Amino acid sequence: MELEAATRRFRLWFRGLRSLRRDLRAARWADDPAQLSKLVDGFVSHFSNYCVARTELDPVLTLSAPWATPVERGAAYWLAGWRPTTLVHILYTESSSRFEAQLPDLLLGVWSGNLGDLSPAQLAQIDELQRRTVAEEDELSREMGAVQEGQGAVGDDGELDVDGLVRRVGDVLAGADALRLRTMKSAVEILEPTQASELLVAVADMEIGFREFGLKHAGGG
Repeated sequence: MELEAATRRFRLWFRGLRSLRRDLRAARWADDPAQLSKLVDGFVSHFSNYCVARTELDPVLTLSAPWATPVERGAAYWLAGWRPTTLVHILYTESSSRFEAQLPDLLLGVWSGNLGDLSPAQLAQIDELQRRTVAEEDELSREMGAVQEGQGAVGDDGELDVDGLVRRVGDVLAGADALRLRTMKSAVEILEPTQASELLVAVADMEIGFREFGLKHAGGG
């Protein structure tokens, strides 16, 4: 029963992700900064709500993610989701490709205000975000490794503390989701609305792309 509810919730969330991606793409060309900022905030809230909903699930169910395709679990998952540093990598990749494409304009002093126009101050902040996120990822990986090795798994009575292990898994997964959300929020705060919208569209492209590829090759839904 919990699996059915969780699968249904995931599909609804994913449907919302597609809708937000479409709206963000359209708003980038509408010359309405207020609307763009509202959509960026909506995207972050959508992800935040998903993280909150996941805390209500059995941690073992969240970790196994049976609603995901093998491609998603094998290629894109770290502690039941994408690595937070992946968001920073996407940001650097998008910035680099846009910078190269518009280099002739930049040399003429024409600025577009997109991810190809990151300022030195923004780049410094992004670099610091990446270093901080890598350190936090490593700590969470060590915590999960300790759980998987059974460290502290035996209670005072000498019996395996299964409930304690499950709680520890839940704590690690909650920490991973919190780091994903914190990284997204930090990146959005560094960027201008247009830049943030481009980043979030790219993040949605990644999630949706893995999903569609996985469904195509798994034949599932």
